[in-house]
Amino acid sequence: MAQLWLFGIVSYLIGSFFVIKDRTAGLTLDFSKGYFAMKLAGTYLDSGMSYLLASSGLLVGHAKPLFNKGEGDTSEAVALGVITYMSPYLGLFVFFFFLLLKFLFNDYDSAVFASSFLIPLLSFKFFKSDSFIIISFLIFGILAVQFWPPALEKRLKPESLTRVAFASLLIFLILLFYFNKYVYKGFGVQRDIIRRGPEHFKYVAITFDDGPDPIYTPEILDILKEKDVPATFFLIGKNAEQYPEIARRIVKEGHSIGNHTYSHRSLIPLTTAATREEIKKGEEAIKKATGVRTTLFRPPRGLYTAYARKFLKDERYTVVLWDVSTMDWAELPPASIVSNVVKQVKPGSIILFHDSGDLVGFKGGDRTNTVKALPVVIDELKNRGYKFVTVDQMIFLAELMKTEKIEENHNGD
Repeated sequence: MAQLWLFGIVSYLIGSFFVIKDRTAGLTLDFSKGYFAMKLAGTYLDSGMSYLLASSGLLVGHAKPLFNKGEGDTSEAVALGVITYMSPYLGLFVFFFFLLLKFLFNDYDSAVFASSFLIPLLSFKFFKSDSFIIISFLIFGILAVQFWPPALEKRLKPESLTRVAFASLLIFLILLFYFNKYVYKGFGVQRDIIRRGPEHFKYVAITFDDGPDPIYTPEILDILKEKDVPATFFLIGKNAEQYPEIARRIVKEGHSIGNHTYSHRSLIPLTTAATREEIKKGEEAIKKATGVRTTLFRPPRGLYTAYARKFLKDERYTVVLWDVSTMDWAELPPASIVSNVVKQVKPGSIILFHDSGDLVGFKGGDRTNTVKALPVVIDELKNRGYKFVTVDQMIFLAELMKTEKIEENHNGD
């Protein structure tokens, strides 16, 4: 993950150092900054998170230079460079729309302001990646603030908007850090939630979230079959509905399955009724596809509410989290995914992989690197003496250890 934050820092420095006040030369350089900062992120680490952090760092560095006095020039050309890298067609479309508006109204700032609205609106048409859509909204927010029309100044001053925009961006970056450190690396000990198994046995459980996926899940199943390794798949109800034959294959080949909600909605903001619906509808969809009523549940992003926890207990679910994250959701290189596992794994570890899902949604995302890393992880753990079990089997081992301790204490008395 350190590689990802490096993109943000380097991009911020690029934005800070290369700020030219001359209009013509500055716009050309700014466009190049935007385009090549993204290209650098894509060349070194082709990941949604690397693009997100690179573009955020660049835009902040350009608007709030570290070494230049005052603020940098406006960010329209930088933003256009970023957009053009993500989609040359969208970049050209926005640019020509800007030229048309400038020709019609002869007002540069208003043309940029109006053109900025196209970026988030068309992002859903041009981009499948969550990260590119998020970047489009960030760019829109920054441009809308910097080119706020003079006619609206009386209602809300541009300076106030700028502070709000950059405070929002800062909060966004803090949330990214939060999700990395606390969600994807764990919250600590919860007595009624399974995060790992007993340390007495050199067993580990490999788990996959967000599937089934028509491309990557079959490839993962092929690897598991070849390596003779059982795993646990936490399925999205909608995906099980759409790809029931893959869901059935998971069960048929001896793997465990769990409920990962119906549509991967975060449980935190949901009402009690919506929470019940996400859980039960997911359960029903998975049962219809596989014939299995799931008893394992993993909340999206590892987040849950007190009500969800109680409801799941009443429904006889076991909540399963993890203690080792591969960080494959960030589309890291295979070597980094392998390293994340072997550096953290311990006897009893529950390892988190993803066979589908993007940064936000439960579909999309590129799991090619997960597929490449998986056999290496399995071979490395086997070489270290680890054996593989499903989460169900790990829970059984944990209960067995509790029973033995109770008997030992009883005999000791």
